[in-house]
Amino acid sequence: MGTPTPNSLDDRRVPWLPTDGSPSSKVMFFMMLGFFLAVLLGVAYVSYTKQRDLPDNQLYRWHFLGGKKYNHILGFFSLFSTIFSAVTIAGVPFEASAAGFFALRWLTSGIWVGIGAICFVPRLYRLSGLREYDAPGDVVADRFNNRALSAFTTLIAACSVFLYLIIQFYAISDLLPALSRVTDGGNVLDRNGTTWVLAIIILLSEWLGGFDAVTQTDMLQSVVLIFAFVCIPSTYAYYYGSLAGAADSFGYDCENYFVINCTQQAFIDFGSPCASSSTAAAFQTGCLAYSANYLQLYPAGTEASQYFKPLTEVAETGCNYNYNHSLPTCTPTVLEQIGWWAAVPPAQWGAAASTFPKTYQPYSENRAWADKQFNSPLPTYLGVDGSGTFSRTAFSMFSFNLLFFALSLFPHWIMKWMSIKSDHEVRFAFTTLTWATLWATFPMVIVGISGGALLKGIYPDAGSEFFAVIIDNMANKGGFTEFLAAMGATGAIAAMMSTVDSALLSVTNSLSTEFLRNWLMPNAEDKTLLRICKVISAVSVVATLCIALYDKKLQDDPNVYSTLIAWQSSLLWQILPATLISLYVDVNGWACLIGQICGIATIIGLYLQQDSCHHWNTDYAWRKDSYKYEHLLSAQNHPDECDVGTYYLDYHVWAAVVNVGVTIILSIPLSIMGVGSTFTSLEMPHVNERFGSKGGHLSIEKVREIMGEAGTREPIKDPAALFCILAAVLLTTLSLPWYGDAFDDCDYDSYVRWQACEIADVDCKAMCDQADMTLAPPLAAPALMQAASACLNNASMTCSCPLQGGYFTLSSAGIMVPTHEVANVSYSETLASLTSGGGIVFQGSGNGKICEGYNLTGGIPNWAIVIISCWIVSMFFMTYAWLRWSCVDDPNQTQARGSVTSADLKAQEFQGHEMGPTETILNITATSVV
Repeated sequence: MGTPTPNSLDDRRVPWLPTDGSPSSKVMFFMMLGFFLAVLLGVAYVSYTKQRDLPDNQLYRWHFLGGKKYNHILGFFSLFSTIFSAVTIAGVPFEASAAGFFALRWLTSGIWVGIGAICFVPRLYRLSGLREYDAPGDVVADRFNNRALSAFTTLIAACSVFLYLIIQFYAISDLLPALSRVTDGGNVLDRNGTTWVLAIIILLSEWLGGFDAVTQTDMLQSVVLIFAFVCIPSTYAYYYGSLAGAADSFGYDCENYFVINCTQQAFIDFGSPCASSSTAAAFQTGCLAYSANYLQLYPAGTEASQYFKPLTEVAETGCNYNYNHSLPTCTPTVLEQIGWWAAVPPAQWGAAASTFPKTYQPYSENRAWADKQFNSPLPTYLGVDGSGTFSRTAFSMFSFNLLFFALSLFPHWIMKWMSIKSDHEVRFAFTTLTWATLWATFPMVIVGISGGALLKGIYPDAGSEFFAVIIDNMANKGGFTEFLAAMGATGAIAAMMSTVDSALLSVTNSLSTEFLRNWLMPNAEDKTLLRICKVISAVSVVATLCIALYDKKLQDDPNVYSTLIAWQSSLLWQILPATLISLYVDVNGWACLIGQICGIATIIGLYLQQDSCHHWNTDYAWRKDSYKYEHLLSAQNHPDECDVGTYYLDYHVWAAVVNVGVTIILSIPLSIMGVGSTFTSLEMPHVNERFGSKGGHLSIEKVREIMGEAGTREPIKDPAALFCILAAVLLTTLSLPWYGDAFDDCDYDSYVRWQACEIADVDCKAMCDQADMTLAPPLAAPALMQAASACLNNASMTCSCPLQGGYFTLSSAGIMVPTHEVANVSYSETLASLTSGGGIVFQGSGNGKICEGYNLTGGIPNWAIVIISCWIVSMFFMTYAWLRWSCVDDPNQTQARGSVTSADLKAQEFQGHEMGPTETILNITATSVV
């Protein structure tokens, strides 16, 4: 306890400051990026030369799946570089910098990706090998043979990939200018122009080398990216302490605390936000206690955030300051002072009160008026209470988990593991991927938190491109640290380009297979199809890139990454019944189609309702069409509360529930009535010709027969693996912040007083234990300490509780009087009546509870440690579950299909590894028959 001592500005814990000299010239980054682009094009050309000797009827499969010949090492690296790209690199650090350990949802949701994959991959991979699938949507065509369902499913899946392409292009365009910030404060690389150039390089690589080029370069990209994921947090740990500095950034006396004078010209020239702060001459930073103290406290897990209630209640009543309009004739119901508790008494307002621009707001019941913070230079009195991110966080995190369950249905992810040559190679790749969030996502979370505490007041534009700010700070340190920064920046861009390439291949493959190869041009040569595919690729790039660069709504969305990933996950949920559930349950094809239509309609309807409101999922949600900023307030133009202001769970989740529910429930009567999954007019010839020749129609009985053969053990059917899966579900759900008191019962004011007590080493909790709770706490810290000292040293003295939040008014005698809701307070009509002693004026408010302050262990909030611990344990459970998958081509099995023994399998191991999965499995089957 006691007053914290700031670090010296030459301490290594202090980040690079504009007063330290010129920023990095970024030469290392430009050289590495240029080298990578040259390698990318070189590998694409080499892959192009491999196609020259291929038979014409193999060109299509080679271009999109590389011949299905890759081992587990290439498979793992290819999947890794595809999965961990823009969202992990750009989205996670940005969210962590703004929302703290709320970003742990990216870790728990990663477990749910694995849960979805372990249900889906073993079964679909076996089918894709035996039935010779060439596209992710082939399983739906094979299962139902319904062209309408197959086409609609393909379009939905393609839309999810389009959204993923938009995310990647947006991240590239967002990061490039910041990554190229140089000495004069400008950016070497133009945002739009450079992104177009990189898009053309990606397109050329895809045209030339196809899937093989992408897979080969994935190895290099993954190595560089993993190196970056390890080195960036290690560097931050060296400079800024435990857990990449995150553990030393919580608390008012954290180890990274320092004070800087931002009035110096260097900060002004650099554009540092601290230069415009009211405390610029002695700007406190490095500790979240001084920039975002609410991040140290228990989140509002199941209720709406009311942390800023002391300021919000003031802003909701009477006459509000409005810098958009000036209405001198306003006679306020009450003249308020918006700001801290240490407010100037009304008697001291004097003539200054008449200079306050104000607008009459008679609708005190409409809390939505607080939205004015976004359109005026007023103090941001609504704070995090106006953000749905900080309200009902447990529901938000749980929704995120549910949405991520469907990510394993991503077409470009499916293509990656479909190209691996055997079951046990796939098992190895996914078992290893179970731990990937430990060295990929988690480092970005902790670096984002420490970077948010250290850098946001120094670097300009520390928004969605926050990863670039983290890298920039490293580069500006110079030396080997700058080299690591260049590697990290190059790895980030490389991973995003790799993901674009993979996504582009998958969407082209899906659309061309479904609509050309299997429908409109069934007899076309592979060369002809590939020419058309190049056009589809080009159109896809241009369309998604234009949206990423020029769509204004996208550019203005502060939660762009989580918004887009929620949409793409939602679309993947819409294909889940037809793609995944149909492999376990005998659902009807028409039920799947109707379920998709109902699900999409639900998404649209719930989205329109949410989009019609400001401050969704908070207690301040109001209809956008009820008030126009450009017009003065009136009975016809004022914020009006939304009829529905929250869904608790994300609306995408509700749409998924509708789809799955409709599909399963509707399948029952359709089955009873004997309605099949298709009509004769909608049957597709290629299904019987290609897939039917591999053993007949893919009925649910056929699926069970294939997966029930000797030597096969699916994790989802194995009791031990199923126990592990359910344990992971419970751990990543029950560990979420469902239980604690929101913000540890603190509000905006009572926390400040709690911290003042801690710094002064005064036992304010003891005061509260014997306090008269009807007395208002002193406002300013000096008064607080004086009252505390007097109270604790005089047992006969009546104490107030400085840790209590509450509602207070100022009487004519200048005494703070506790009250209840604002609606119960009487206000004076004029300033004259106030200053002359008539009536009372609303002075502030709070939650009425006693602030408990934060609880840290090792510098980390206790609730976050619970989630991290359960996430780690879940990875062990999921690893064991994957290892319980027994594969027909696994040489370590005691028995495979039929009468094939482990010795037989070992004898075929070399041969199996030289063949694709289809040939390997069929060869083993033939051996067992003989």
